[in-house]
Amino acid sequence: MITPVLLSGGVGSRLWPISTPESPKQLLRISGDESLLQAAARRVMGMEEASRPVMVTSRSLGRRMIEHLEEIGCAPAAVLTEPVGRNTAPAAMAAALWADPDDLLLGLPTDHLITDVEAFRTAIRQGIGPAERGELVIFGIEPTHPHPGLGYLEVGSGPGVKRVRRFVEKPGVETARQMLESGDYLWNGGMFLSRAGVLRKVIARLLPSVAETVAEALTTAVGGGDGTLELGDCFEEAPSVSVAKGLWERADRVLAVRMDAGWSDIGSWEALGEALGRDDLGNVVSGAAVVEAGEWVQVHSQGAKTAVVGVSDVVVAVANGRVLVASREMWEQAGETIERLESLF
Repeated sequence: MITPVLLSGGVGSRLWPISTPESPKQLLRISGDESLLQAAARRVMGMEEASRPVMVTSRSLGRRMIEHLEEIGCAPAAVLTEPVGRNTAPAAMAAALWADPDDLLLGLPTDHLITDVEAFRTAIRQGIGPAERGELVIFGIEPTHPHPGLGYLEVGSGPGVKRVRRFVEKPGVETARQMLESGDYLWNGGMFLSRAGVLRKVIARLLPSVAETVAEALTTAVGGGDGTLELGDCFEEAPSVSVAKGLWERADRVLAVRMDAGWSDIGSWEALGEALGRDDLGNVVSGAAVVEAGEWVQVHSQGAKTAVVGVSDVVVAVANGRVLVASREMWEQAGETIERLESLF
């Protein structure tokens, strides 16, 4: 039986201001009426191989996350809350320690978009056999274009479960194009499948400080009174490291399953625009907004009527009492400006 682990601690800061620490990306209803979190939970709720999920999220958002799951009739087996975010490796260790060593843990980011649910489930089922035999299994996304901002797995061409030859993190555009043309590479989608006991041992060997700190945090955890289990404050001392950098890139052997399921990490304004769909002029309009006499304009307005007239190649986002206006070429470089703004007011 698979125990899904809903990894819900991210902030999605590159989509500020529609995604903020108080209202992160996984709670956004980007496609249809369901939030990204709800869609992630529903994908595994429909699998007969899956039990009730475990969720790892921030202490401040635990109750809101539970409410989103309750809306779709999902009752998590546990909600582990972190005092501060420490990336996915400590979160995975917390889930592995909570679970029975023989449980199959399916780590799932909850702020990604997947449009082909059956293809997703088929790929997960392909990984069950190897994971039950003690292998570390990750799911590589069939790339659709040369994306320089993602991690890549070299696995060779053809179907089936393959051993990962190497990892390439965020290559340049030309290198990404060559990888795409070769057919030997997949995007790293951040999903994994492993026995809890195997995951514990790998983390203890490769990230001993993570293993020790998270074990103490779980030992000192207390009930939050809202259905959550609050990890001890010592969790803050755990190194902030992802499973990709801390585990998969350093493990002796990692297997990959190809997944072609209409995946997007919605990790940028460009990716969000593609997910929502552009008109003939490249424009994207979401919320109470209109665009006139402009091309490649992306407008997202929550709670305010917004008009964008006579400009092109710009993103305008209005949400959570904040406004972002940025040229298309500077979408990805706005982080420092946003941090400065948040620190000033």
